[in-house]
Amino acid sequence: MTQAAIEAFLRQKIGLDAMTIGSSTITRAVHRRMANCGLTDINIYLTRLQSSPQELQELIEIVVIPETWFFRDRAPFVFLSNYVISEWWPKNLGKTLRVLSFPCSTGEEPYSIAIALLEAGLSSFNFSIDAADISKVALQVAQQGIYGKNSFRGQNLDFRERYFTNTGDLYHLQEFVKQKVNFIQANIREPNCLIPPNYYDLIFCKNLLIYLDQPSINQAIQLLNNWLKTPGILFLGHSESGQKLPPEFASVRHPLAFAYRKTDMADRASVLVKKDTNKTNISEFVRESKGAESRSNTSPRWPSRFSTSQGKFVGGDASEMLSVRSIAPETANTQPANADLDTARHLADRGELPEATKLCQTYLSQNPTNADAYVLLGEIYQATGDRFQAEQSFHKATYLEPNHYEALIHLALLKEERADIRGATILRQRIQRLEK
Repeated sequence: MTQAAIEAFLRQKIGLDAMTIGSSTITRAVHRRMANCGLTDINIYLTRLQSSPQELQELIEIVVIPETWFFRDRAPFVFLSNYVISEWWPKNLGKTLRVLSFPCSTGEEPYSIAIALLEAGLSSFNFSIDAADISKVALQVAQQGIYGKNSFRGQNLDFRERYFTNTGDLYHLQEFVKQKVNFIQANIREPNCLIPPNYYDLIFCKNLLIYLDQPSINQAIQLLNNWLKTPGILFLGHSESGQKLPPEFASVRHPLAFAYRKTDMADRASVLVKKDTNKTNISEFVRESKGAESRSNTSPRWPSRFSTSQGKFVGGDASEMLSVRSIAPETANTQPANADLDTARHLADRGELPEATKLCQTYLSQNPTNADAYVLLGEIYQATGDRFQAEQSFHKATYLEPNHYEALIHLALLKEERADIRGATILRQRIQRLEK
């Protein structure tokens, strides 16, 4: 009964649905805290937990395990760049783009947003980012801006050379990027934890709702709705794409972005965002392909502080001088062995999912042992809503490469989505072992 009381207390305070991480995980965390407190009676520990905000925070730090990396799930950042260049900036010249990342974990997501916006052409004066999380420990890591190799995954890490200083096995984020993010400790269960309504233009709230009970999910969605401007964009995690949002939210038509535009109901039918293949795409730092780093001669309408002819930031502190990058459409890989797979990836990014599926399947018929191809095919199936085929593809990837990190993450999230807690827990344990 005491274990159930502790789970109920966590549900009340932070909205945690114990089934999403497993009661055994909470039990281990409780026993660890009891040992640290010098207690052997769980009933005494429960009393301390209920009366001590500090002890509650200590338990939260063990129960909430951060899982993130830079540019995790590239599609939202591709859409973010396209949206800012083609839509937000032309309509908001001289204004400040306000962004919220909640939860922000150890900072990789809000810093990725900052880098994406700088690469898209915004100056540091044209955006601000608030990043909130319930974990004090995670926020301390985020504020330091120092990361190990595990925070950088994927095939193209060119952005790391531009925005980080390498010292051995650690990477220090440059100070001018760190200064763009304001970190806040906040609990989504506390309705007054942030700011007044209608403040943010963009909200990233990825992989939070999947851990909450239904009343907390409803409350969180209400808060997100209140914080977001009209129009504004809300990004969720792919396992949360089935959540019921208020009717004013319209799904953005960009594959794998899992983004939703807040609209006036009268205009809802006419403002769905469509991916325009004639618009420029995000630069090479979020590309998973290994293609040539070509550039378009056509630049977006940059802020007045930029000189596109000289390709430099004009004025301001020297630490903020960034080369202006035209964000050109991705080019096909020049290596014949991967050409079909890269083309399939590009087709998926443009929303041409049937063509991408067919090309991916053709590629696999010729290269049946390529785990990355099965992961891409699984992501395409997810975008079409075919969860079964997606899971089968991710399983094939892990059969070929048992430690394929992205495939394991996808499988864990799919199992959590359908409440297969035991299966998800086993996968999470495998993932944690890989991270050590």
